Amino acid sequence: MALVGCGDDDDDQPAPQPSAAQRQQEQEGEQAAAQQPAQQERPQQQTVAVDQEQPEQEQAAAEQPAAQQQQQQAAAAQQQQEQEQQQAMVAETTGGTLRFSALGSVGGAIDPRNIFSMLAYHSLAASFDFLAMHGEDGIVPGVAESMTPNEDATSWTIRLRPDVQFHDGQALTAQDVAFSIAFMGDWENSPRHAAQWADVDFPNVAAIDDLTLELPMLRPRADFVEASMALYAPVVPEGIEDWTLPNGSGPFRVAANDGADGVELIRNDDWWGEPASLDRVVTVPISDPSARINALKSGEIDFAYQLTPTIGVAEQDNPDIVVRRTNAGSAVMCFTMNTALPPFDDPRVREAMRLAIDRQAMVNGVLLGQGEVGNDLVGLGMTGYHDGLPQRSRDVARAAELFSAAGISELDLVASEVAPGLLASGELLAQHLAEAGVALTIDEIPADAFFEDFAARISTPLQTVYFINHPPAVHLPRFVGSGAGVNLTAFTAAEFDEALSAAQSTVDDAERAEHLLRAQEIEWNDGGMLVWGYSPLIMAHSPRVTNVNLAGEGLVQFQDIALSS
Repeated sequence: MALVGCGDDDDDQPAPQPSAAQRQQEQEGEQAAAQQPAQQERPQQQTVAVDQEQPEQEQAAAEQPAAQQQQQQAAAAQQQQEQEQQQAMVAETTGGTLRFSALGSVGGAIDPRNIFSMLAYHSLAASFDFLAMHGEDGIVPGVAESMTPNEDATSWTIRLRPDVQFHDGQALTAQDVAFSIAFMGDWENSPRHAAQWADVDFPNVAAIDDLTLELPMLRPRADFVEASMALYAPVVPEGIEDWTLPNGSGPFRVAANDGADGVELIRNDDWWGEPASLDRVVTVPISDPSARINALKSGEIDFAYQLTPTIGVAEQDNPDIVVRRTNAGSAVMCFTMNTALPPFDDPRVREAMRLAIDRQAMVNGVLLGQGEVGNDLVGLGMTGYHDGLPQRSRDVARAAELFSAAGISELDLVASEVAPGLLASGELLAQHLAEAGVALTIDEIPADAFFEDFAARISTPLQTVYFINHPPAVHLPRFVGSGAGVNLTAFTAAEFDEALSAAQSTVDDAERAEHLLRAQEIEWNDGGMLVWGYSPLIMAHSPRVTNVNLAGEGLVQFQDIALSS
């Protein structure tokens, strides 16, 4: 078959008849062939041999591609498996570095008792676990699987996850939680947070077993999850002393923190939750929002947190960055009037301030319309907020009368850009007060130093401040009344304390809500809060930054972020 295949296309044509000379040559050739039979047979044998081997070769040739195909398929499958394993390893161990910038100082102690900036708060929340946290859709459990009260809310039982360990490999136990609560509830060492835990009966706190803690109360606290355990409850190991490279249990561990730059966080592969995609997070302290957005646009950082409304509008259509606005962690923009210090110990002056300010003009001018008008209370849009009170409006003439009656023609304001827009709000307030016959002098304090002088903050007559928007049940116990740990207005009143106490201890939801409304009404009438608006949290980041999620206070969840190529 192989030999036939070597013929050409003329084989099918009729053969020409030989001439006489040709026939003579053929006869002579036949005679010569008869004389050499061995030579005649040898080629014939060779030809036969070829003809017999050809089917075997064809079969081998037919079988060879199939075998090669199987080998190739097996090799491809193995290669794909290796690639998938490699990709899984890459996704698991080499997720890149996120450079995150917000207002804050350089690296230093990450001590939960003394966190003053959002930059430091992000380092804390990444390296430590919390019992629970307020989320955008409710309370999100942390290392606590459950937190349940007894019938009258005089005792709470905390049940922990069984698979949590600190960065040094030590198991997180109920004893660590007991230590953490006592640690945060120490009035001497934790004055800003001790009030949050003031109702805990510390001598009788008991670890039932490694995962169960019994938390008795000095009085009924039906609101204890919302107001305390889900508000700010970081868990630290018993006996911790190093706050520079602290031993937490969070999704990242602190790898570098020399106090000269930001903090370097490295993924904790042994975290109880889904391991982070990122390898590292580096926090970059940049106090000025304009400098933050410029650093993002130049590629120096990947994420700029807390930007001004002006920047948000200017960069909205920039294809090279992603601008985000969210009500999670929205800022309550306000001025605080210290009711224990002149001239704001005079109710007439506080009332004049409320009438002199133009809240809508503040929202339009400072927030460029990107916000909502405030009504001197925290918690707008949150559960329990008192929206039945009349919206305060401007009355310049009446404000001028009250200022004049109180002998006020000049006021001093301490202002700081601890939240975007606060300095501008002070400048606009000066214009409003001038229309009421009062000159305002503004003393500007650097943003990264404002909260470091805690004594000054609670002893300043008038200052710009912002609060994270929380439900009234969360905000009031921390910042208003005689039991508050950080009472910037120094407002205390027996009837307010009574209403708040009743709201905290009443188990019935409807009754508790009524007490809470009463407490807000008292503060609204007599307190020192001048809430002019609510500003959304504005952020921007590189398009490479994906899967951005926030906790309820606007904390970026580093463990959820992924960097695309």
